[in-house]
Amino acid sequence: MAQLPAIQATRKSGKECFEGMDGENSLQDFWAWAFSDLVSNTERGKLAEYLVAKAMGCGTQISQTWESYDLLSPEGIKIEVKTSAYIQSWKQKAFSKISFGIAKTKFWDGLDYVGKKKRHADVYVFCVLKHKDQETINPLELAQWDFYPVATRKLNTSFENQETVSLGSLISHCKVTACPYSNLKDAIEKEYRA
Repeated sequence: MAQLPAIQATRKSGKECFEGMDGENSLQDFWAWAFSDLVSNTERGKLAEYLVAKAMGCGTQISQTWESYDLLSPEGIKIEVKTSAYIQSWKQKAFSKISFGIAKTKFWDGLDYVGKKKRHADVYVFCVLKHKDQETINPLELAQWDFYPVATRKLNTSFENQETVSLGSLISHCKVTACPYSNLKDAIEKEYRA
C-alpha cells in the first residue's frame, strides 16, 4: 500500500486564474461564489477562525484543516474556535439558542485517529455573532461579535464529558465574560496563563 506525503498548501492571492475555462475566471471569483454567505454556519465558522487568527498574529498563514485544534499562535498557544449566532441564513421561527460543540476527540496523525479522546487545545474561544437584526447583520462589523475565551482545563473541570454547552452554562460555570475584539489577544493569553 503506497503512502503519499501530506501536501503542503501555499497561500493564494486570489488572482490565480482557472485554466481551460472560457473567459478570465479567478480564484477570487470562486471565493466570492462559494463563501459570500458569512451568516451561514460553515462560512461564519471559518470567518471566526480568521478573526481569532488575526487577533493572535497568525492570520497570514493558511487555515489548517486536519490539526487537532484550529490555530497555533506565535507564542505556542493551541486554540479551538467555536461560533454560534442568534440569526441564521435560513428561515427561522425564532432566534437560535447559543450553544457550542465541545466534544472530546482523538488526534489525527495524518493517517488515522489515534490516542485517547480529549480536548486538544489550550484555550477555546467561543465567538458569538450577537446581532439580532436581520436587516443590519454584518459579520464583518466586529462590534456585532462577542468573544469568550476559556481555558480548556476549565471546560474539563466543569463539563468533563459533555459534548455541547450553552452560553449561559459557560458564563455561570467558567465565570467568563464577553470580551470585544480589541481585547481578544490579551484575554486569550490571560486564560492560557490562568
